[in-house]
Amino acid sequence: MTLAVDCALRRVALGLSDGEKILGELSCDAGTRQAELLPSASANFLSLFGHTVRDVGLIAVTEGPGYFTGIRVGMSYAAALAESVGALVVAVPTLLAMAYPLLGVFESAGLPMTVAPIVPAGRESVYAAVYGRAGGKITASLESSYIRTSDFMNVISAFDAERRPVLTGVAIPEELKSCGRGTITPPPSMPSGILEAARSLVPADPAEIRAVYLREPG
Repeated sequence: MTLAVDCALRRVALGLSDGEKILGELSCDAGTRQAELLPSASANFLSLFGHTVRDVGLIAVTEGPGYFTGIRVGMSYAAALAESVGALVVAVPTLLAMAYPLLGVFESAGLPMTVAPIVPAGRESVYAAVYGRAGGKITASLESSYIRTSDFMNVISAFDAERRPVLTGVAIPEELKSCGRGTITPPPSMPSGILEAARSLVPADPAEIRAVYLREPG
């Protein structure tokens, strides 16, 4: 049983899978109360499927980039819960989880599309990446980066017009929207993306996971 946890996008997002079967997901706006609400939200969510935290063998949590406080909340909770129930943890890049559902849809439809997940980072910058998928394998034209919006516009514009990435994210800067092949906001099914991406990543001991901020707070 795998529990997905995400707080990196200023929400509390949870998902549950049994093997490769995704049982359900939940996403809610917790405002500044993520740390307060996450434990009870997880317990209540699991109870909908007749489970408790003791049934969880793997916790998949977004490691960042994203919003600093949310990353810390999610990572700390995942590590503490895993220690208490004897589970392993897999840290999933936030941007990869955002892109995963779209990449699966495009590949299933036979569309050789790339996806650029975007999270605002302030200071006229974004957290962004560019992913593609073929034969079930993910490739990255740009790994998770903290990059000036103008520089990322140049990255997108370097693609041939018919191969420019589809953009997905929350509050995508307007100047970027005109550069991509299309725009999908908000990103679809974050918990499912976490659960799907986690299958290709190596689980770790809770003490070994580390947040990925890409830049320091401030």
